Parts: sequence; structure tokens; C-alpha cells
Amino acid sequence: MARYDDLHTSTIAYATFVSSVLLLVIILLIRALCYAWVEGESDRKLADAHYVSADAEISAQKERVAAYGTSVVEVAPPAPEDGAAQDGGAAADAAPQTEERIQIPIDKAKEILLKELSGQ
Repeated sequence: MARYDDLHTSTIAYATFVSSVLLLVIILLIRALCYAWVEGESDRKLADAHYVSADAEISAQKERVAAYGTSVVEVAPPAPEDGAAQDGGAAADAAPQTEERIQIPIDKAKEILLKELSGQ
């Protein structure tokens, strides 16, 4: 048999190995690219999402925090001086009381607090 009819098995093995590694790298790169596209699309959708009821509640809360007014809050009854009421006495069963308190804007409260703390 002629020498030129023989197959170069080492060259074929090398080409097979290189092409297998190259195919694996391409598959992994495409997978990473698709994952990045999906994550980017999810982030974009979350950033563009608007929840009307939640947005309305948040803006109402921001208006309440930034405005003067009054609010009614529940105040727990004072703790008993002696340990007698801790055993389930009448003072432990007392209902919380309500008080009306003045509400000021949070920025103004911050300024007042900083003035008081810097004065000490």
C-alpha cells in the first residue's frame, strides 16, 4: 500500500480535541450571553414597573411626613412602681390610652434635634 494512503491519526486527534474545546467555549459563551440578556431584561422590567396603589400610598405617606398636623397615637399605661401588678393585677389589664400629638415635618424635626444636640 502506498504511504500517501495512510491517515494521519495524530493530526486527526489534535483537530478533534481543538474543535471540541472550541465548541465547548462557544457554547459556554452563548449561554453566558443569553443569561446576561435575560437578567438585563428582568432588571429593565423591574425598573420600569409601577404599582399604582403602592405608589399612591408612598406619596401620601411622604406628604404626611412633610406637613404640619396632629395625629392620635396609642400610649401604653405607665408601668406599676411596685411588683404587685406584674402577677396579673388590674394594671396589667389596662387598655392603652390615646393622645393627640402635634406632628411637624421631618426636616424641621431634624433641624430642631441638631440644634438641641449642638447646644450641649
